[in-house]
Amino acid sequence: MKILHTSDWHLGSQICGRKRYDEHEQFLSWLLSLINREGIDILIVAGDIFDTTTPPNRSLEQYYKFLAKAAASSCRNIIITAGNHDSPSLIAAPRDLCKFLNITVVGHVPDNPEELVTILKDADGVPELIICPVPYLRDRDVRTVQAGESAVEKTSNLVSGIKARYHAIGSCAEKKRKEIGRSIPIIATGHLFAAGGLTREDDGSRDLYLGTLACVGADAFPSCIDYLALGHLHLPQKVCGNERMRYSGAPLHMGFGEAGQKKSVLILDVHDSRNISVNEISVPVFHRMIRISGTFEEVVRDLTCLKMECSPALVEVILEDTGIIPDAPEKFRNITQGSPVEVLRVKSPQFSGQALHPSINEETLSQLTPEEVFVRRMDAADIPSDDRGELLESFREIYREFLEKDNNSE
Repeated sequence: MKILHTSDWHLGSQICGRKRYDEHEQFLSWLLSLINREGIDILIVAGDIFDTTTPPNRSLEQYYKFLAKAAASSCRNIIITAGNHDSPSLIAAPRDLCKFLNITVVGHVPDNPEELVTILKDADGVPELIICPVPYLRDRDVRTVQAGESAVEKTSNLVSGIKARYHAIGSCAEKKRKEIGRSIPIIATGHLFAAGGLTREDDGSRDLYLGTLACVGADAFPSCIDYLALGHLHLPQKVCGNERMRYSGAPLHMGFGEAGQKKSVLILDVHDSRNISVNEISVPVFHRMIRISGTFEEVVRDLTCLKMECSPALVEVILEDTGIIPDAPEKFRNITQGSPVEVLRVKSPQFSGQALHPSINEETLSQLTPEEVFVRRMDAADIPSDDRGELLESFREIYREFLEKDNNSE
């Protein structure tokens, strides 16, 4: 049995306002060809299918067309769970229809843990796998709000609630395996931040939990789980070095901080609960992302070389001159005009707060995360560095609660 693990497609996402429909279309086409070439039996998508809770129609069309084609491929079962960027209601909406195509979609966490334990059977109707498709666990799913809780207590209760949820689901899965009487594997999904997880600056990991203490350790997951298919972090990685607890990572580069980073999906060769091998499959680069830094003259030289390559590339420029270069973005774009090289952003660390006004830095509010806006507001108010840690932690807690309320209103 072959299982393909992927996550964090972020359909509908943009880079500096540039739409990425073509890249997503290329990725989905490549993924479908991989499924057919490798004879994949089960496809797992561990959250963040879309970039926002209200994806554009074109992204919805890409998603449903892919599901229709994947259901007609070698895949006997497709498992899809909602991530923190997804609307649980949107993901779950076609659930009843998807069942006829052997597609399991899980947006919300049911109260009864048994409902998240499913036995998958082979072509002869023999049980071959127990799947526990756990979506992103929201605050309301894992803890009860208590009056007077501090931010630290809330975080601790959240982590404890996540652990309790997984162990309850694991107990149900282990019970079913004993009833079957064979050592078939138990595979669970998750969309969360595991302790020790690696992120990079500008890798697109906009999160409710990143930067707080709300990350779970490996002990949150019961030992009966033979493979944990994780989503949420955009770099492919193992949890605490464990071969069977892995993030597949986002298949596309989500920000210039990931420029040059290898992207992948994971294929599991499964024989039984003891014999599972994991192979990392590199995802082609559909559109290069390049970060160029240096003086004005050095950037001009590098952009000229890029233009001569005649290969598509999205570029961020970090201008390191100590003086102001008038109309630098326009000059850089004039160099690449008529080529497939696009200069999307020009930044200068020395003058980011003052000399580089919007016409130079060319930033818009949509390009900034809420946390980045808050940090800049603290900069503008000259907040002392000693006070910033507590203020930032309070902001993260308030923002997380705001998002939880927003999701509750669906």
